[in-house]
Amino acid sequence: MPRFRSFVYNSTFFLNGLLLFLLVMESRLVIPAWLQVAGRMHPLLLHFPIVVLVLYAGWILVGPRQDQEPFYRQLADQLLLLGAFTAALTALVGLLLAQEEGYEASALFWHKWTGAGTSFLSLTAYHFRNHFRSQRVPARLASAGLVGLLLYTGHLGGNITHGADFVLAPLRSGSEPSVALADAVVFTHLVQPVLEEKCISCHSTQKAKGELVMETAELLTQGGKNGVLWDTTQADLGLLLRRVHLPLDDKKHMPPKGKVQLTEAEVLMLESWIRRGASFTMKVHELPTTDPLYAYAAARLQGTSGTSYDFPVADESTLRELTSNYRVITPLFAGSPALVVNFYNPAGFSAQDITALKPIREQVVAMDLSTMPLKDEDVKSLAQFPNLERLILNFTPITGSTLTELKKVPRLKTLSLTGTKVTAAQLRPLSTFPALRTVYAADTDIPPTEFDQLKKQLTSLHWESGFRSDTVRLKLTPPVIENEEQIISGPVPLRLKHAIRGTVIRYTTDGSEPDSVSSPVYKPGITIAKNTQLKARVFKEGWYGSDQAEYFFFQSALRPQRLQLITKPDPQYPAQGSATLMDSVKSEASYKSGQWLGYLNEPMVLGLHFEKPTAVSSITLSTLRQVSNSIFPPEQIEVWGGPNEKQLKVLGTLQPTMPTLETRSVRGLAFECKFDPTTVQYIKVVAKPVGKLPPWHSRRGERAWVFVDELFVN
Repeated sequence: MPRFRSFVYNSTFFLNGLLLFLLVMESRLVIPAWLQVAGRMHPLLLHFPIVVLVLYAGWILVGPRQDQEPFYRQLADQLLLLGAFTAALTALVGLLLAQEEGYEASALFWHKWTGAGTSFLSLTAYHFRNHFRSQRVPARLASAGLVGLLLYTGHLGGNITHGADFVLAPLRSGSEPSVALADAVVFTHLVQPVLEEKCISCHSTQKAKGELVMETAELLTQGGKNGVLWDTTQADLGLLLRRVHLPLDDKKHMPPKGKVQLTEAEVLMLESWIRRGASFTMKVHELPTTDPLYAYAAARLQGTSGTSYDFPVADESTLRELTSNYRVITPLFAGSPALVVNFYNPAGFSAQDITALKPIREQVVAMDLSTMPLKDEDVKSLAQFPNLERLILNFTPITGSTLTELKKVPRLKTLSLTGTKVTAAQLRPLSTFPALRTVYAADTDIPPTEFDQLKKQLTSLHWESGFRSDTVRLKLTPPVIENEEQIISGPVPLRLKHAIRGTVIRYTTDGSEPDSVSSPVYKPGITIAKNTQLKARVFKEGWYGSDQAEYFFFQSALRPQRLQLITKPDPQYPAQGSATLMDSVKSEASYKSGQWLGYLNEPMVLGLHFEKPTAVSSITLSTLRQVSNSIFPPEQIEVWGGPNEKQLKVLGTLQPTMPTLETRSVRGLAFECKFDPTTVQYIKVVAKPVGKLPPWHSRRGERAWVFVDELFVN
């Protein structure tokens, strides 16, 4: 037994020494695929040191004095040694796991060092165990401190894995203020809770798998390294739903196998939200009652919305008798006694179709009569539904002369009159309706000035007037750039398109942001013939302008006879050597793709040999920016030229703009160093890495990486 204990102690000492060495040399650490499997054992192993060290601390804090009986002393020693060994092993495989992409640097930094500290401290405590044995108070304090550090380390790891609010989330969700269905915002009260429950654990600022963060609307819109999350011009609506619909065993399926999956209702809700433009401000009351989003909202929010239905459930046989292909009656949500009625056949509609609903008049809370040949006198029959909350009369022939009859409906909250012939005078009495809160009156003949007066005078109502300044508008999707070639040797036509008719695509090529007024309008026939940073947005009256689409065209007009890497890249990122820079293949946005040359401790220095004297006016480097992994643009780019290697002069220098604390995205960047046309036969290019990362970076003071995948001479 002593021999085995000695072996475990020596193994623990060795593992701690290896752990310390790898921590110091982490920036140069390269993990092969087979060793990544060991790193992914970290979530399994971490339970052992937690249990064993907590048992040890409990034994020291409440157990008998160790000097009274050898058994007590041996048990404490064995628990501490086992805890030290498993802590070292767990910290070591955790360090291997930390080399994978997707973790926020600051959160990972503290979890990594507190985990290593737990390993070092437990080994130290075992080494000096005899010194503390007779001193009960110091021993208890030391064991309590060890467990405190262990639990804090576990807390940091839990934040990375599940999100910072994972533990207290159930308590907080129960204490959230209720929201009425009429006041609910689709994104805030429907979409965001699902993302927080099913997605945030892998896509937060602390653990951003695929460089995707879903904590805010801005970061969600930005997308990750694989692109934006939705695109309504695509049949499958883009990346988010594409990943959701993959087979469960597919490694790209989201959420991953083993995680809590999205329900069918949640998937349908997300699909409907994206189809409607993925608005972050749209409210539930703006939706048709037939929309899956509305049904999902009713099912999710009705229980906390302050609306309760105490009327009895309608008779099933009555519902079957009243339901047809042209008059569909459905529950407001599963299990609810409240009913929604929708009419679909204008040709066969008559006022009798409304009065026939008398047997279920108490249960009807929403009715959609859009496009039906409804007459003003028919509106009177709608007053027989005492619990009607939402009434849609869009594009019906009514003039509004009998709208005051609806004042008899005590619970009417939403009234939609879009496309009718109502007048401003007929809308004024609506402010006296007891429960009415929202009125839709788009596409009417009411002049904008009169409508503005209504809004100012009748402030108790929320007015929606369609395509005017107060409308709730949808956001356009970005334009589609159809050009497949990114590296060009001559003029190529620019090809942009958008799925929605009547849109205007505006673009810039000077690095500025496109706007809806001064930026050039895209028309077929525009050509790209040089290095160009294209930015494009889509605009249309009555819609919010799209997000920006961006594309960089690289011109490659001259090709040196030979390209030489004067300084070698870091051994971790050799790519294909000098051939990488002239293969006309743009790399993926992952620095581990094997297509990037990586430099850290010395500048990248290249030598370009031309067969004969050649006039050159610019050098362009294609680089990568990934702030979380210390990949920055070069601090400075220098271009030297002359007839040979020994007769060189500076042709041009460039100092790229550095990232800031707010810079999160992973992007390929191009830096063009221009200079006066000069005839040369040899060029030297120097790209200097940033010497010290800024104070706001988690690895402040360390050197930054420079990654390059292509070089272009023009």
